[in-house]
Amino acid sequence: MSFLAKYDNAVQRNDSFVCVGLDPDMTKLPEHLLGTPNPMRAFLTDIVAATRDIACAYKPNFAFFGAQGLAGWEALQGTIDAIPQDLPIVLDFKAGDIGNTAEHYAAMAYRQLGVDAVTVNPLMGTDAIAPFLAYQNGCAFLLCLTSNPGSADVLRLNTERGALYEVLAQQAVHWSQTGPCGLVVGATHPDDLSTIRAIAPDLPILLPGIGAQGGEIRTVIQNGLNRNGSGILVNASRSILYASRGADFAEAARQAAETLRQMLNSAREKMRK
Repeated sequence: MSFLAKYDNAVQRNDSFVCVGLDPDMTKLPEHLLGTPNPMRAFLTDIVAATRDIACAYKPNFAFFGAQGLAGWEALQGTIDAIPQDLPIVLDFKAGDIGNTAEHYAAMAYRQLGVDAVTVNPLMGTDAIAPFLAYQNGCAFLLCLTSNPGSADVLRLNTERGALYEVLAQQAVHWSQTGPCGLVVGATHPDDLSTIRAIAPDLPILLPGIGAQGGEIRTVIQNGLNRNGSGILVNASRSILYASRGADFAEAARQAAETLRQMLNSAREKMRK
């Protein structure tokens, strides 16, 4: 099943736009897990089990796993294996390199790890993202206007075609004719989100920045939904994963994810009225 089909089915089944970000920080894991053979894997498999009927997707962040060496790789693969096959997985590693290298990044994500989508840095252009577009059942989420404060340093630069982030959105629409594309837009830029959605009315948008980074839910819903009232993946990581650092961490994560789901759905219902 393709990423887009999995996403659409999960949104309908779980009535959710919540993408649970999996950013496991060893310094924040519950103490009672630290004596287990692979604390990171134990932590995340419990998070997945607690939120599987609430999430529309999961987004493991490769850096947090890679920093732990072989144990991190084992935790990543084990977590991916624990996610139900009907829920899409977005591997967040923001790959961006020359074509030959990009082919290996794509193979690692899709063939080795078995994820459904990846985040990709598009600044090197068509030949660098083409290997990801070749996977027709996947989805390349291209960085467009990221949630970090420094994003303005480059992504807001003016060009003859508009701000760079607008050009990237235009290019994503063009590239989507070759293979499935989405966009990464920070929830911390709600007004720009409206502009981006107008440029790319049909592309899925991954929205980090809700929760710990302070993105505002009402404007994200108002400006991010597509014409069918869908098309967004609202990512929350720290606010869900570390809702509690005690033995009740999984239950607390579930409640945090459920609260976000309800807030997003409430904002959607108010917009419909």
